[in-house]
Amino acid sequence: MGPEDAALLLKWMTDMRVLEFYEGRDKRFTEELIYEDFFEEDDEGVIKVILEYDRRSIGYGQIYPILDEGYKEYEYENRNETVYGMDQFIGEPDFWNRGIGAEYLRLVLKFLREERQADAVIMDPHQTNTRAIKCYQKTGFRIIKPLPEHELHEGKMRDCYLMEYRYEDNA
Repeated sequence: MGPEDAALLLKWMTDMRVLEFYEGRDKRFTEELIYEDFFEEDDEGVIKVILEYDRRSIGYGQIYPILDEGYKEYEYENRNETVYGMDQFIGEPDFWNRGIGAEYLRLVLKFLREERQADAVIMDPHQTNTRAIKCYQKTGFRIIKPLPEHELHEGKMRDCYLMEYRYEDNA
């Protein structure tokens, strides 16, 4: 992903159907805010990508190592393993419910195991995002625990789940 993708990100981040699940419909993205949120320089170890399907850009993903702060935030046991977190969305609603998200997850999981020697991957979807949760479960993620009032979304603290993909459980 590069600055040339800013216009595409702005399109997605102003689509109320996308914002319902990612960032919130009350957030007003501008070109400046896109650069601040998606292109900041201090994202240590974060890999940001544009998802493509059939040569068309359809979404965004980010993958990042879980550091000490992340273990504390999630009250997640630090077993001295290599653990990554990830966030993603398909920004083109016409491509929802086609299995593309699950295929993206499989590719990222393979990459993290082979290239980064990951032991586990975690995510924290809103409990109400049932479509995403089903997709994650379909690819081997499991709900570890609820995260009550975990994330501010549309002016209210929302309940999330801590979900985990553990390679040893999905061999």
